[in-house]
Amino acid sequence: MKNITMDKKLVWKRIVENIKEYLYIIFGTFIMSIAVLMSFDATEVVVGGVTGLAIIFKNLFGIPMWVINAGVNLPLFIIGFKVLDKQVFVRTLVANLCLTLFLAVIPVYNILTGDLLVDIILGSVLMGGGLGFVFRAYASSGGTDLMASLVNHKIKYFSVPKIMAVIDGIIVFMGIGVFGLSKGIYALIAIFIVTRVSDSIVEGPGRAKLLYIISSSPDDISNYIMNVIGRGATRVEVTGAFTKNKKNMLMCVVSSREMVKIKQKTYQIDANAMCFVGDIREAFGEGFTSFKG
Repeated sequence: MKNITMDKKLVWKRIVENIKEYLYIIFGTFIMSIAVLMSFDATEVVVGGVTGLAIIFKNLFGIPMWVINAGVNLPLFIIGFKVLDKQVFVRTLVANLCLTLFLAVIPVYNILTGDLLVDIILGSVLMGGGLGFVFRAYASSGGTDLMASLVNHKIKYFSVPKIMAVIDGIIVFMGIGVFGLSKGIYALIAIFIVTRVSDSIVEGPGRAKLLYIISSSPDDISNYIMNVIGRGATRVEVTGAFTKNKKNMLMCVVSSREMVKIKQKTYQIDANAMCFVGDIREAFGEGFTSFKG
């Protein structure tokens, strides 16, 4: 009887967590749509992603942004249905549907101050906050995230972050071609702010995260970290003080966003894994800050 009661509590706890995470997705995409509609589109600043592409097409051809967002993502989701993890796929689909809906129905008000830098900062904080809530729900808004994951599925030697950087870079350059170099410089400022704010929402303001993972499936987890995330990992043999059992511990330094993805994948591979996360105040080397003595 006690075990049945505990099982019910675990089920209800998971249901509550799922509801909370889907509320994160709805709230996050709502904030993102406000940033796109009332800041980035109004100031003609393209920060990458499918929404950036939508801003370009809207200004060139008058096509509504929600149409572009849906049109670009639809074939990606069709392709990704058989490729991506089902839970991540469903949450990302929900996030994209919410974002598309909000882009279509939210009325646009003029919230600009007239100072372009202030307006860009406002939009970037909103976008970063919205993305942070979506990432906390183990989802993404689709777009370049989804596109990069699909490309990585075919071309393993390019990591998802690198593919995303290339795709988003192309979209930003397209924005420069349409709106001018000065708007491109503001876009770089916006990207920096969006990244920092979303990282802070996901897992605090630290520059990087140190992950320790003890698992009976270290090969599968390390392959995911190296081939999909594009980070290195160190394997250390550890022995339990009480059980005397030997296991492998993985140690890796990653960004906050990457940490969320790795945790999600780790527990899909090994439900009994142990995972410890620590803050790194500074991280030097490949993929992080270059050390200058």
